[in-house]
Amino acid sequence: MEPLAPTDLNCEHLVSPRGLNTSRPRFSWALTAKGRNRRQTAYQIVVGTVREMVAGGHGELWDSGRVTSAETLLVSYGGSPLSSHLRFFWSVRVWDEDRRMSAFAEPAAVETGLMAGADWTAKWIGRPEFGRGGRPVPVASPYDNPYQARPADYLRRPFTVKEKPLRRAVAYATALGLYRLRLNGQEIGDQVLAPGWTDYHKRVEYQVHDVTALLAAGTNSLAAVLGEGWYCGRVGNTLKRQGAHYGPRPAFLCQIVLDYADGERDVVASDATWRAAKGPIVYSDLLIGEKYDARLEQPGWDEASFGDAGWEEVEIVAPWPRPPALDAARSQPVRRTEALPGRFLHRSSTGGRIYDLGQNIAGWTRLALTAPAGATFVLRHGEALTADGDLYTENLRSARATDIYVARGSGRERYEPSFTFHGFRYVEVSGPALDTADIDLTGVQVNSDTPAAGSFSCGSEMVNRLAANIRWSQRGNFLSIPTDCPQRDERLGWLADAQVFWPTASYNMDIAAFFSKWWVDIDDARQEDGAFTDVAPSRPHWAHNPYPPKGAPAWGDGAAILVWTHYCRYADKGLLEAAWPSLVGWMDYIARHNPRLLRENALNRNYGDWLNVGPATPKVMIAAAYWAHLADLMARMASILGLDEDGERFTGLLGSLKAAFREAFVDQDGRVEGDTQTAYLLALDFGLLDEKQAASARHHLLRTIAEADDHLATGFLGVRHLCPVLSDAGAVDLAYRLLLNQTYPSWGFSVANGATTIWERWDGWTPEKGFQTPSMNSFNHYAYGAVGEWLFARVAGIAPDPAAPGFRRVICCPLAHRGLGWAKAEHRAHVGRIAAGWTIAGGTVAYNLDIPANIVAQVCVPGAKRNAIRLDGEPVAGHADIIQAGETADGTWIEIGSGVWNFEWPLDRPAQRIRNAHDA
Repeated sequence: MEPLAPTDLNCEHLVSPRGLNTSRPRFSWALTAKGRNRRQTAYQIVVGTVREMVAGGHGELWDSGRVTSAETLLVSYGGSPLSSHLRFFWSVRVWDEDRRMSAFAEPAAVETGLMAGADWTAKWIGRPEFGRGGRPVPVASPYDNPYQARPADYLRRPFTVKEKPLRRAVAYATALGLYRLRLNGQEIGDQVLAPGWTDYHKRVEYQVHDVTALLAAGTNSLAAVLGEGWYCGRVGNTLKRQGAHYGPRPAFLCQIVLDYADGERDVVASDATWRAAKGPIVYSDLLIGEKYDARLEQPGWDEASFGDAGWEEVEIVAPWPRPPALDAARSQPVRRTEALPGRFLHRSSTGGRIYDLGQNIAGWTRLALTAPAGATFVLRHGEALTADGDLYTENLRSARATDIYVARGSGRERYEPSFTFHGFRYVEVSGPALDTADIDLTGVQVNSDTPAAGSFSCGSEMVNRLAANIRWSQRGNFLSIPTDCPQRDERLGWLADAQVFWPTASYNMDIAAFFSKWWVDIDDARQEDGAFTDVAPSRPHWAHNPYPPKGAPAWGDGAAILVWTHYCRYADKGLLEAAWPSLVGWMDYIARHNPRLLRENALNRNYGDWLNVGPATPKVMIAAAYWAHLADLMARMASILGLDEDGERFTGLLGSLKAAFREAFVDQDGRVEGDTQTAYLLALDFGLLDEKQAASARHHLLRTIAEADDHLATGFLGVRHLCPVLSDAGAVDLAYRLLLNQTYPSWGFSVANGATTIWERWDGWTPEKGFQTPSMNSFNHYAYGAVGEWLFARVAGIAPDPAAPGFRRVICCPLAHRGLGWAKAEHRAHVGRIAAGWTIAGGTVAYNLDIPANIVAQVCVPGAKRNAIRLDGEPVAGHADIIQAGETADGTWIEIGSGVWNFEWPLDRPAQRIRNAHDA
């Protein structure tokens, strides 16, 4: 038997992170191995500054020695605190169940960044466009409206590298706004829209780049382009406002640390010696778009030989009200992640060319053309076309989503924006030179580059398209933060949308680092009285903010739900500990305003079951249900953290809230107030009813679905619970019917009508009425994609066990069904790749599992006795490879370890008895 092999090394949820916010990082790894029931019994981690030494098992910074443990997730560094500007390597080897030792894994590199304020000598700088008074100077706008967008800042500084061996050079850079960094005429890094969105009054994240290979002895040139971005551009339905969220002007901060082989160190920093100018980016704004005049380019402006005598001195900028904290980037950067060729469709009614990418994306258009100097091309972006074939833009509200390119007139020209993004599938290109220009158009998908972590496919092409739409909506909205939509004038991080979708999101992508970053934004937005906010980042001093800062039920509550989901998926107890005081503060806020335990007060902007179809669910009932749900989660988290007193408090609160809920909202027949699908879904899934009430509530749920002609009628809050609750109620056939419906309202309705992402509304477009209200009608909005969790966890059977978080224990209870024919899924958890799939032949289900080393899986077979189940063609009873098995009234459970497993059992539908009894 071969020994185990450690693989997929990561540090603080990232592969080879550049920049850390702790001097004691945590290490994780997965394991691969042949054979069944393989497990780790010990590990050894080594950390050092020389890769070759670490590869050989020697680390001068830390050697854990042989540690008897099965742990592979988030093992804390145990050496002396790490210093700033340090590049180190780490590796691990493990011992298996028979004490066989593995080789050390290929070392992973980590850079610590600048972890102390004193390490920064750079100054915030900017082009003196605004003057000392801080009032903007108006610039030309292509629109007849009061919106004034600012030209980008072009900044540069020559510097000297000494004539001796350079060991290492690292650039640390960030901006209040957006920036692109260049060195000796070359772009540094592949990130875009850096540094991303944070509450800039509290913190800004910086990026770290090794630039050693780009430097040469003698004169070099460091340069940057600076845009407004989220800092002082237009965000969140604010296009009609002149001003800024965080400050009136962008600013740039950068320093390069040069380490020579002889031990000498130089620092090149942003300071008053830099020079600035305007350039070809006439303006750029996230909502308006970008105008680029190629005739204004200054060739070689970012190279050492460029003469910048006509440029002006920069200003030192003092961020208001104080300089923000500088944190290393916690998540993967935003990158270009896919390019889609545009296909010419037809001419618009105004003569423009309409192009179709075939997919709704978030990003921008890359243009290649040949045209005369001064020829202007206007690119408008939209998600759909009108019945007449024109670009549909009404749902953008006040967002312009328009880029303008003015040709240089010399050969083949290429352009893509720097500091804006749009949500779109279709592009209209117009301009006087359109008919004579040679144009190629490509759509560029842009998103936080969170690694793909899962896939789902089945025998239904409609469901496969639905799964793809869910993934595309996640890609289109996970851009620095999880936005609600990428196209209109909003693009905010709504907590309720996220909390219902987060389990699905974590199957599709590795979002551990992404949430670690967003949690800081959520906590930074928390109010002094303990209230979380509806959106994050969010600042109460935004006088123009249409969204009150204090969170609503299910929105503010989303903070705790997201932390719990993150813990279940990634076993991150450290984030749980860090979040705990804030979560308690939110619970205190609710309790302080609701002494009667019914959550009648401090509901703030109570949204209810947002955008539901059919009867509305009472908002106060939803609020009460969510409060009880939070008490349940808080009791569980307190137990994990060993906080006995808090655990007793929240367990007691849960009992009281359940009693108050039943008294106020449940009648003797088990009817929940409102008598809606969502009312029953929340009451059942949150465990708020006693046994008798729950049994009645299940039948009422089935009745409400039957009254809707076997269609869903939920909004954002109910949709996640629909198929799981029906499955638990035994109504598996009905759950599949809802999944496979293609008539309105359903997931399949949007697919049947050409959707390539998830719609915000069930009726975003219908043949009878056309487009819904343009004031609230996004075609890329992930919330209703929450059904993806059911596809992975229940249909395929890959569900985490909260008692062993991080998928260290997997619950495999697949729902095989002839309606799909077959299904398979895989999920690359931090512990390794988990794969599951089933097919049906005749009356038999064949279920195949691939479980990584060190993991335990519990296979559940509903309605089947143990003697009816086969493993490798043999009766499972007494099979030598299974760990244990047992029977319950509901079926058989089998516990197994790692390896490839092939089960067979009879296809049985005993669960349908509940549905049939209701029909009778």
